[in-house]
Amino acid sequence: MIRFITTFALFILFAGSVFSQTQKDTIFNYKAKTPVIIDGQATEECWVNAAWHNIDQVWIPWNAKMKAGDFAGRFKVSWDELYLYVLVEVVDDSLSDDYSNPLQNWWDDDCLEIFIDENRSKGDHERNCNAFAYHVSLIYDAIDLNSSGSGVNYKNNIKVDMDTIGADTYLWEFAIKNYDAAFNISNPEASRVKLTPGKKMGFAIAYCDNDETKARENFIGSMVMAATTANDMYKNADHFGLMILSDSQNITNSSTNQFESKIKIYPVPAQTFLNIETSTVSQKISSVSILSITGQLIKTETFTERNHAVNIEDLEAGLYVVKVVQGNNSVSKIISKQ
Repeated sequence: MIRFITTFALFILFAGSVFSQTQKDTIFNYKAKTPVIIDGQATEECWVNAAWHNIDQVWIPWNAKMKAGDFAGRFKVSWDELYLYVLVEVVDDSLSDDYSNPLQNWWDDDCLEIFIDENRSKGDHERNCNAFAYHVSLIYDAIDLNSSGSGVNYKNNIKVDMDTIGADTYLWEFAIKNYDAAFNISNPEASRVKLTPGKKMGFAIAYCDNDETKARENFIGSMVMAATTANDMYKNADHFGLMILSDSQNITNSSTNQFESKIKIYPVPAQTFLNIETSTVSQKISSVSILSITGQLIKTETFTERNHAVNIEDLEAGLYVVKVVQGNNSVSKIISKQ
């Protein structure tokens, strides 16, 4: 059911930090503090704090230019033990659902396609459950291929609601169950996977755009793709983006904190020492903590000077979260150690 609730100026859709994923980028997916209610409203705390990511790469026809107002989209992600949550905002000037049979030409109707590789194993998934490519229609069918190459409706694998939030602007909200490669539609819970901090998953999202014809005009995705692989995602998980699940209770996203402008953390990437520099003198004791990307505390040091150096020579190469606290202010940044 589509419900009109209010009209937003379209520029709000693209306010804030957005970017398109490459195969070298990582989506850091933070845990929801409470379960998300799937109602197309996006009122939960996790949606307020999660980062936006663009859906703006035209895969088919590859690298084509769409006319203004034809389509625009972006998404957020969150998670808890039972579900992967996805929020998508779409501007589409013409919604089309011409095929009444959900198993007929499902890719030629307007639909969102969500690609999930539960354990980031990559590889073939065209006729198996190594990964899923859910084509979610305007009436909430979720179609992928089965072992014989025919369409199968996995609508019980997802919860979804879509709401109209402005002129030609729609908000989709998903809760997606996760399964390993042994998934069997006759007994899905036997292969259900519970999500945990630090888990690596393959993920991408795309939109099939049909402007009232019998076939889609454009296929637009979140990943930067080469022309030779732009139509491979439904059968090969090699190009799904990397998603890492993190516990938001341990890692905070303070990018909008005014305190951030007073803190410099360098060099990035770092090798032996990480320098913390504050722009003002303060009598308050400051602390710097190094956490793993999953939120595990590795070390904490306190200091009162404007500059402090943390020895990180003993850390393995990889990504870490650096959290600086001074009084009631804090800032967290992801850094790379070589």
